[in-house]
Amino acid sequence: MKVDSLKISKVFSGGGDVLYLLPYFQREYTWEEEQWRTLFSDVGGVYEAYDPENEPEHFMGSLVVINDGTRNGVIPAFKLVDGQQRLVTISLLLCALQRLCKHSHPDVSRKIQKLLTNPDETGDYYFKLLPTRKYGDRDAYLAIIRGDEETPPNESKIPMAFEYLNNELSYQINQNNADPARYFVALTNCLQVVFIDLDQRERPFEIFESLNAKAKPLSPADLVRNYIAMKLPEAKQEEIFNKYWAKIDDLLQEKRTVGKSRL
Repeated sequence: MKVDSLKISKVFSGGGDVLYLLPYFQREYTWEEEQWRTLFSDVGGVYEAYDPENEPEHFMGSLVVINDGTRNGVIPAFKLVDGQQRLVTISLLLCALQRLCKHSHPDVSRKIQKLLTNPDETGDYYFKLLPTRKYGDRDAYLAIIRGDEETPPNESKIPMAFEYLNNELSYQINQNNADPARYFVALTNCLQVVFIDLDQRERPFEIFESLNAKAKPLSPADLVRNYIAMKLPEAKQEEIFNKYWAKIDDLLQEKRTVGKSRL
């Protein structure tokens, strides 16, 4: 196990290539307005306290990953065992900032693009974060990062999160004259996480369950899925979960009604 304190800019490899994948035992994106509001308030507090001579630091919790080799021979890949809610939400906030400052601060917009994508890659590897496919999370997230006018109709909470963060940030920039460049520095240089890189021999399923024991409670479906994952060889997990578990997941989990969202 390797433990380090990293700025958000470093988590996204400072503009270099990196890929974060969600293991099959991970739950879907579950954060709601209470969590979005808290994160946005935290970022706002850092923005207000920012001093270039003495940059504030704000701890955002931990990211637990397992090194998963490389993709296309050059992209460091990590399975994200814990921290997807924070990482997805911070990515959405960066994306909202990028859109809002695309014309007024093109240099900031370009820097954000390098943090969210691997510009020399294509397909899924173009994106630095690949959420779970549950409830359409991945399709919704990728559509937002691409800048599509609409997200695919599904039950993901990701479009709702983006809409909330975009509205809040737009108000700060357009109504309160907040500085996008200062927001960018607050997000990328002042927010920090504890980055825990696990050894391949450690059991991510047990760690995931332990880490989430004191967070938002795991549903029965989460617990059953995690138990099955512990019993399956890793090479068989994708096939089994895609072929069989997706149908069971729909039966075990409460269905959510989320309307089509414009970006």
